Amino acid sequence: MNQQGARWIGWAKVAAIPLLAVLIGAAVAIASSPSSLSRANHSLGTPVPIVPSPSPVIATPVPSVTEPGVLGKSPVFESAGSSDLVGLAPNLAVASADGGKTWTTLAPPSGSSGVMIDPENPLHGVAGGLTVQLTTDGGTTWKAIKASPPAPAPYQPFEVSPFDGSVWFLLHGGKLLRTRDAGLTWKDLGLPVVASPVMAAGPTLGQFYLAVGNRVFELVDNGQQITEQPALPPGVVVAQLAAVGGSQAALAARTGAGGLYPLTGSAWSQVSGAPQGQLAAGAGILVVGDGAGMLGLQGSVSYSTDLGVTWRRGSGVPYDQSVQAVAGQPGSKTFYAYCYGGDVYVSADGGGTWTVLSRALRRRSG
Repeated sequence: MNQQGARWIGWAKVAAIPLLAVLIGAAVAIASSPSSLSRANHSLGTPVPIVPSPSPVIATPVPSVTEPGVLGKSPVFESAGSSDLVGLAPNLAVASADGGKTWTTLAPPSGSSGVMIDPENPLHGVAGGLTVQLTTDGGTTWKAIKASPPAPAPYQPFEVSPFDGSVWFLLHGGKLLRTRDAGLTWKDLGLPVVASPVMAAGPTLGQFYLAVGNRVFELVDNGQQITEQPALPPGVVVAQLAAVGGSQAALAARTGAGGLYPLTGSAWSQVSGAPQGQLAAGAGILVVGDGAGMLGLQGSVSYSTDLGVTWRRGSGVPYDQSVQAVAGQPGSKTFYAYCYGGDVYVSADGGGTWTVLSRALRRRSG
């Protein structure tokens, strides 16, 4: 072998050493990878241990509210106009004229009892008792109305019209009393209200329905005309009344025993299987809130588009408080729900889905 060939072989030997090291390193890396180990173990028939992922820790929901809201356990909730809301409890009224962004709270002045509030202007309120008093500044000051209502006292505030804040209804001496000019003039409508009456606004301006026992009356033009509707079965006492608007214009009555009766045409018919709770109506829709009066409980709202024959559950109501009262308008698919902890929820699709609107009615401790 000549000198040049010997030199070439020498260089080849030197280069082969690092190349061999590289190849060995690559083989070791491949062999030590999890997938390679797995393939090797499978090829040898050795089972591959599976390490389970740690289970997620699901915390038990803690109520975000610790006491009932300002309206307590058995409120009445009403919707008026496009964004007016009213909540009523014994000797307390709250209202918002801006869709729940801000609220005014009214309590009757000393020496009086019962209060109602104007949904269009929450600074205006009416208190009852031995006299009728009026506030125009959210309860900072109260004054007697200009014309005393007819005897006898006491006077129980009953309803401020959602159509017109100068139309008030009060109860006294077993009669329904009305003013259409904020207390300048008064009229006894002559309806029997000895039993606990309930009232609901109808779909037409100035239209109301009044239930007393098992009797129901329609008031047109704020009571200028009164027509008695078909009576419910004997022995039935109406506890809630709702006017359904839209193409299925009708009335719906909830009885004190929990039964649900829609009125279509000239007859009431009881429907079976209706959920229990507070009743509200909108455009062809009935909505019921569970009314359980509890914290730490998933709220529940059900809705029906066939006057209570079938029901569906709504979604999105709070997990930590029951739904105490619901409100709707005869011509709308927008509903509101007052929850036990003071939260207010809204549904724009007839009760199917709900979102929180306001937490301003929670009771602030301390």
